[in-house]
Amino acid sequence: MKKPKVTIVIPVYKGKKYMRKAIDSAIAQTYENLEILVINDGSPDDGATDTIAKSYGDKIRYIYKENGGVSTVLNLALKEMKGEYFSWLSHDDVYYPEKVEEEVNYLIENDLVGKKVILYSDYDLIDKHGSLIARSKKPHQETVDKPEYAMLRGHVNGITLLIPKIAFDECGNFDEKLICAQDYELWYRMMKKGYKFIHIPKILAKSRVHNKQVTNTNPRVETEGNKFWIDMIDDIPQKTKIKLEGSEYNYYKEMEIFLKTTPYKIAEKHCLDKTKAMEEKAEKDLPNTKVSVIIPFYNRVDLVLRAINSVLAQTHKNYELILVNDGSKDDISKIENMVKKHEQMKLIHVKPNKGASNARNVGIDNATGDYIAFLDSDDAFLPNKLEVQLKQMLATGDKVSHTSYYREGFDKKVLFDSGKQNGDVLSTLIWSCRVATPTVMIERKYLNDNNYRFDTDLVIGEDTCFWLTILMNQKLLGIDIPLTTVYSNDDSAAYNIEKQIIGVKTILRFVINHPELQKYDYEIAKLVNYYQIVVNDLAMERGDDLIDIFCMYGNQKEGLIRKIKRLTKKTLKSIKEDGIMCTTKKVVRKVISKLKKQ
Repeated sequence: MKKPKVTIVIPVYKGKKYMRKAIDSAIAQTYENLEILVINDGSPDDGATDTIAKSYGDKIRYIYKENGGVSTVLNLALKEMKGEYFSWLSHDDVYYPEKVEEEVNYLIENDLVGKKVILYSDYDLIDKHGSLIARSKKPHQETVDKPEYAMLRGHVNGITLLIPKIAFDECGNFDEKLICAQDYELWYRMMKKGYKFIHIPKILAKSRVHNKQVTNTNPRVETEGNKFWIDMIDDIPQKTKIKLEGSEYNYYKEMEIFLKTTPYKIAEKHCLDKTKAMEEKAEKDLPNTKVSVIIPFYNRVDLVLRAINSVLAQTHKNYELILVNDGSKDDISKIENMVKKHEQMKLIHVKPNKGASNARNVGIDNATGDYIAFLDSDDAFLPNKLEVQLKQMLATGDKVSHTSYYREGFDKKVLFDSGKQNGDVLSTLIWSCRVATPTVMIERKYLNDNNYRFDTDLVIGEDTCFWLTILMNQKLLGIDIPLTTVYSNDDSAAYNIEKQIIGVKTILRFVINHPELQKYDYEIAKLVNYYQIVVNDLAMERGDDLIDIFCMYGNQKEGLIRKIKRLTKKTLKSIKEDGIMCTTKKVVRKVISKLKKQ
């Protein structure tokens, strides 16, 4: 395939100090089908810039023009360039020799030549002497998942770009009225016209930082920048805002956080004002929003009454309390009497006992609230639980949320800051699910529209499997405020190793047999390691041989048991000698292949 011609454009203004470095780096490019266009923007330096440029002879094309600003230089270059691709190099910056070749090769290898694609890369920051200050490496996977971040997170440095000439023909030239924001204003116009910014995770240029730069001397940096950022942030389509951050609220909140790192404080305040307006609307909508609280129970009447009273004490009064009696054999007359006294409570009987998953599903099917909150019969809400959580969800627009909580038992109370697990958590949930069922609130419409229900065939670990299901294509709102008390005892899964083994195995089987989840090899490996650790813990606790534990909780086929025994002994030895990560690479795929057959 014929390689496209690339024009490197070097605008120069008072450039005698650095321009040789820039021009030399352009000439040193390993890519051959190249022209170098140097344009002097009327530098008032007694001909120094002119003399340096002309010293290169026919190695470059040199043009002198009256001073008009960098936009006028770049627009002149667009008229004069003979290349099919535009590569901008400021006179005080430097290219690495392979810059252009790396980018053109990427286009060719991915069949993108002539397509609506703009490439950009990582770069080094250097000081006025050319010494390295820092390496600016962009989060590559993030740029793949969210290409809009090229603009919205300021990832693009103009000197790293490779732009097809047709992009300017279609989108227009640089705005000559702008002095400081002319580059990003044009890049954004190109993005709106369907040009995709693709990040190459390689350092291909050096960007010089010194006190004579326009960004450090011109007051219009902030005025133009603030206007540009506000206009771009608001102009992003609503669907894109939600796609990027899960909700419009989260979009503006994340933009506010990013802008704190920039000089654009007016734009930052604009985003803050947007989120405050949404919070105020949520406050108004709060009283009219109904929550269905579902409590499944089996016996344990006194604990159920404690859970009920914690709901009755809520500061948010627009709720219904659905009690699902899962075939209790004890006398539940105290519960029945309480239900008769409160119109907001309803009691549903399920016979015979079918487990918590089925009971919760019954509650969901009978719920009429806008949102659903779960409460286990032996736990309790703090008085402001529903109000605080619901208000956050109304403001953010998130469909699934959870909070931090207190765990109480064995004469102590411990804070679990689980609400820090937030955002795109699907892969993390596989091996480290911090979501406690009594802290969860979900939009009921979201559950019903997708027919999401708990798997009644699962007993322990069923909650994690459910969270994995409903968060497959949804972000999790984490609220780092303790709003629930979870009570523990010796029989709680958190302290019962036997239950932990069953729960981990349940999750492992679910994940490796789910087409959307089985691709997370690294996360599955970490879960396998944890499975092996808890099995070993139980073996040491009981003094049993590992083979007995696997017989009890593993697959009963003798051939597989023997293989698991061998794998486990090798793994435990390897963990001690080589560490978990090295061990994982050697054993995880074998374990997974066996579990898939169960």
